[in-house]
Amino acid sequence: MVYGLLIGGTVLITIVLNILRLMTTPALNRWLLAGTSSLVVIWHGVLFDFYDLHWSVLLLIMTGLVCFHWKGMTVAIMVSWLLVYSQSGILSFPLLLSYVFFGLGAALLFGYVKQLKRERSGRLRMLTASSRQLNVFREVSFTMQDTLDPDRLLQTILTSVTAGHGLGFNRSIIFFADLEKDSIYGVMGTGPMNPEDGFQIWEEITRQHIDLQGLIDEKETDSTHDEQLNERIQKMTIPFHGNHLFKQTLDSGRPLHVYASIADDPVLRMLHTDLQMDECTIFPLHHQGIPYGLLVIDNVVNKKPITPQKIDSVRPIAEQASLALHQTMLYQRIETLALRDGLTRLKNHRSFEQDLDVLFRECETDELSLIVMDIDHFKHFNDTNGHLAGNELLTRLASVIRRSVPDEQMAYRFGGEEFVVLLPQYDEVEAAQVAETIRSAVLGTNFMNGERQPGGQLTLSFGVASKHTLHEQSLEQLIECADQALYAAKSKGKNQVCRWEGVTL
Repeated sequence: MVYGLLIGGTVLITIVLNILRLMTTPALNRWLLAGTSSLVVIWHGVLFDFYDLHWSVLLLIMTGLVCFHWKGMTVAIMVSWLLVYSQSGILSFPLLLSYVFFGLGAALLFGYVKQLKRERSGRLRMLTASSRQLNVFREVSFTMQDTLDPDRLLQTILTSVTAGHGLGFNRSIIFFADLEKDSIYGVMGTGPMNPEDGFQIWEEITRQHIDLQGLIDEKETDSTHDEQLNERIQKMTIPFHGNHLFKQTLDSGRPLHVYASIADDPVLRMLHTDLQMDECTIFPLHHQGIPYGLLVIDNVVNKKPITPQKIDSVRPIAEQASLALHQTMLYQRIETLALRDGLTRLKNHRSFEQDLDVLFRECETDELSLIVMDIDHFKHFNDTNGHLAGNELLTRLASVIRRSVPDEQMAYRFGGEEFVVLLPQYDEVEAAQVAETIRSAVLGTNFMNGERQPGGQLTLSFGVASKHTLHEQSLEQLIECADQALYAAKSKGKNQVCRWEGVTL
């Protein structure tokens, strides 16, 4: 009966103590475990008249090792030896030595098990990180392949590097390299200007549970978080052929890990001063020997060190980004060739038709005007000076037109010696004023061999038509009316502007 009560009490106290362990701090938890083990050993001695006490105290030694490592094991060995001595009256040094050997063996076994756990945890972390990087790379690759829009492409690259669901850096910035203009200039960045802004952005993203693709889509439509950063970096321009680390990174083709706060370099000093950048890594963006730019990453918020493993995780994204930029640039070059006149670099007839179709529908209730202009006596110029001089004249004239219109993207070479300008939101009076501006600019420009033209100078005639004056609301009639106004200007003596008003088809 007594033994039953003792055993039941032991079990109950053990359960209570273990429940308390789950509710306490790790330090108190270790003391509770050591106290529970000591209580079990003592009660075992009481129940069995301390006959096997010299064996049961091994539990104390193991508990001391687990809870307090070498110090705990040493104290447990001494306590166990003295506890056996207090019950047996025999001070046995061989017993103490056996406890020491047992403790050492247990420590080696315990250390081996911990090493195995550490290796297993390390492999698990590596597998998790690799899986995460592969998922990011896959998702980013799909997004990059799905677009040829440069802005969306850049936003995808930057977001994949900085997002929590991505590679997790605090900030990333892209610079473009322009060899023709001998400059490296800031294009786009994502991330905070300072740690305080960074914590606010993280809290909002965490609260909304935004995944990587969702963050890419949101960044495309709402860039207010990065507005201050982009405003700052888009003012940064560095000479391409200067003696700085950006040029060295592009030349070497390898990432460069530096400390901007201590490096004696003009570019890094600028990054440190303007963006509070300390430790950073610069990745070259180049493909087949062509430098497209640089990707710069840093941890401005949490100040986490950028390890070699972290740098390796960005390399595939940087290489994929370089290929995507290469493809985008090729597409833009092909599109430019298809939609721009090869001689004057103005938009061509095909672009005009596309833009006019879009504008005519968008300006359904608003005004839209068209200017058609033609070089007076252009055949005489070609016959007198040759076709090469005629080409030079067209190129020079295109520059004058480009400088004289409100939006140079709305100026086109219609064909031959004829040019057109689209003016959304302009009525016929305002459009005629723009035409007069172009006419005056042409008269004020010294064209080579222009004095050989009839009248002693190069001149243009202009026809203007506006949508609201048309009898039939169609883009075909807008072009026809502007042509008729141009014909009227030619008929009245050339070198003048005629509006469609009062002209009969």
